[in-house]
Order: sequence, then structure tokens, then C-alpha cells
Amino acid sequence: MKRTAGITISAVLVFIGSGLALLSCPLMGFSLTVAAPNGNLPRGFGFMVAFMIVCAALFASWGIASGVGLLNLREWARISMVVFSALLLIVALPGMLLFLFVSLPLPANSPNPAMAQHALSIARFGLVGFYAVVAALGAAWLYYFMRPAVKNQFTTSGPATTSDRITAATQPGSYSRGRPLSITIIAGFLGFGVISLPIVFLLHLPMMFLGFFFEGPQAFLVVLGYGSVQAAVAYGLWELKPWGRSLAIYYFNFAIFNAVISVILPGAQARYEAAMNVMASTLGTPPSPMQIPLWFTLIFALPFIAIQLGFVIASKKAFE
Repeated sequence: MKRTAGITISAVLVFIGSGLALLSCPLMGFSLTVAAPNGNLPRGFGFMVAFMIVCAALFASWGIASGVGLLNLREWARISMVVFSALLLIVALPGMLLFLFVSLPLPANSPNPAMAQHALSIARFGLVGFYAVVAALGAAWLYYFMRPAVKNQFTTSGPATTSDRITAATQPGSYSRGRPLSITIIAGFLGFGVISLPIVFLLHLPMMFLGFFFEGPQAFLVVLGYGSVQAAVAYGLWELKPWGRSLAIYYFNFAIFNAVISVILPGAQARYEAAMNVMASTLGTPPSPMQIPLWFTLIFALPFIAIQLGFVIASKKAFE
């Protein structure tokens, strides 16, 4: 079947975004090499930059592979675009609401407060507009790649190799020993989380658990516990173990409970602000003057956790 213009344009946009992500990698590396000789860097600045470079490279690789898959009308690329569109919405919608309702702080000792406030208002609504555009793009892609007419272009695109045939995001596919694409992505996210968790300990950052923040050896135990459970869930999902699916359901339900209880417990906002001050002191940076309500974090966390939980529950057939 002939590829429609919408798929081609989407692939081009994905290539452009991936190229910008790749371009950011050497720019971030260059900023680190320039800043390091000058000293006075926040603690763990090098770790943070390296982590951001790895994240940008991974997302760029994912984008390039998806763009090529779109041009070749591969079903896995369509599902990948659905997942990516959902991630865009999860990030962009809360970001838009954040800058829409939370004002940017006025710099201290500003020589012209009125002009500074006007500039901050412009910047604030500019950020709102940016996130609104990203959210609109995510919603448009999500709708477009879920349309039956678009689905048919991928499912009837002609013969494909065994590794390319994926019947659905929650159904066993003929690739990777029958693992659904959704489970592959979730296991990959969890595995990446296991790798990134030690950064929290290396930077000596406070770690939240059930509404309380822990430091030092206690934070290490929390990180060790989270890392061990996430590694077990990632392995169980990757290998399609029934116990891995059960453990994943328990883990995501606990993650939802942990996020909610951390917000509704008395004194949660004060503990959160104290932890942010400790983090700023540890990193050697001034405390952020922007006061973000703790409940706002639920707008980011709950949809992301719930989507993963829903995919794991819906993929029962693959584990049987």
C-alpha cells in the first residue's frame, strides 16, 4: 500500500527532533569541558551532564529507528509513535499547567522590577505556548496513528521479516519470543531506571519513601530496595515470567500509593521544601525561589504509572 503524506511528514518531524537531540549531545559535552576548568561547579555536575547525554542519545536512536520504520510502514513503528505521543502528552500537559498557574519568581535586587515582571510574564506565557504546541502535536499523533485507515497501511504493507511482525501492543508478537512491544518498552524503562538510580546516591541526594525523605545510609537502603525490585520486575517482564507480571502489578500499585500518600500526609509540603533546600545545598546551588505545590507532582506521576499498569494488566495473554 502506498504511504500517505501524513506518515511521511511524521517521519520527517521525527528525524528533525532526533537530529536536534543528537546535536544536543556534543553541545552538552562541550559545556562540561568549558565549565570544568573554571571550577565552582555544583556537586555531581559531571554525572548529571553525562546522564543527560545518554538520555538524549537513547531518545534520538529511538526516534531515528521509528522514523525509518514509518517510512517502511512497519507496525512496530506505528505503535512506537503511539507510545511516544502518550509520553509527549504526559510531559507537556503538566508542564503547560505548571507555568499557567505558577508564576516565575522575580529576581532579587532587580533594578527595574516592573520591566523584569513584564519580561517574566512574556517568558511564562512563551513556555505555556511551547508546551501547548508539544501537547497538541502529541494529541494529533495519538489520534492519527490510532485511526483505522492509518492502521491498515501498516498491517497491509506487504511481507515483512519475522522480527517486524507485531500484531498489537498488548498481544504476543512473533518477535523477541512473543513479547508484546508495550512490555518491551516498560521493561526497558525499568531497566534504565535501575541504571539511573545509583546517580541519586552518588550525588548524595535525599530519597523519598512513603512521604518522608531519607539521607546518607538510609537513602542508600531506599535506593537499593527500589533498584532490586525494579531489576526483578524488568527481568520478569522481559522474560515473560508470570511472576514478573504479578510483581509488576504490585510494584505499580505501590508506586501509585507511595505517590498519593507522599502528598496527603500532614506536613508533606514542608518536608518537600526542606528536602529541596538540602538538595540545593548538597549540589552547591542556591535554593530555587519557585514554589511548586507538592500535589502538582501527581499530575506527572500518576498518568505515567497508570499507563504502564494498564499495559501490564492487558498483556495477560502474553504471559500465559
